[in-house]
Amino acid sequence: RWNRVVGPGDTLYYLGDFSMTLGAVERITPRLNGHKHLIAGNHDHIHPYHGKSRKPEVLAANTKIYAAAGWTIAPLEVNMVIPSLEHALLLTHFPFASAPDPSYKDKYTKYRPLDYGQWLLCGHRHLRSQEHLDRRIIDVGVDANAYTPISLDYVLELIRSPR
Repeated sequence: RWNRVVGPGDTLYYLGDFSMTLGAVERITPRLNGHKHLIAGNHDHIHPYHGKSRKPEVLAANTKIYAAAGWTIAPLEVNMVIPSLEHALLLTHFPFASAPDPSYKDKYTKYRPLDYGQWLLCGHRHLRSQEHLDRRIIDVGVDANAYTPISLDYVLELIRSPR
């Protein structure tokens, strides 16, 4: 599905949890179209929370594996300025620290951004649809979008649609 909607010259931001194994990163990533930017999630072997990446030398080795497979490693938070929006979009793996969800159990508090009024695109929630959009949070994870990356145009459509 990825290659049906992402062309070779497209830029894609993947907001974490690409794969729970390094082998899949090495096998699958090279087959995927686009200039791929990864904002690491807690299941990615390059996220500082990931148990197998807490040692600096292991994190460095894993980062090389992701880069060799075709990923550009982005910071854990990226602000994307869209001229037609009042605020920049915040791209990160985790939802706002203030987002109520009992499944978080404050486990990732230090990685969850504060809500300063901007729209947030995240991937951590693993929702099955956009039905659970709350406030200014959009789950852009592939599991919330029929296992297909979504376009910036679609994100802007969601932002502009009445709730």
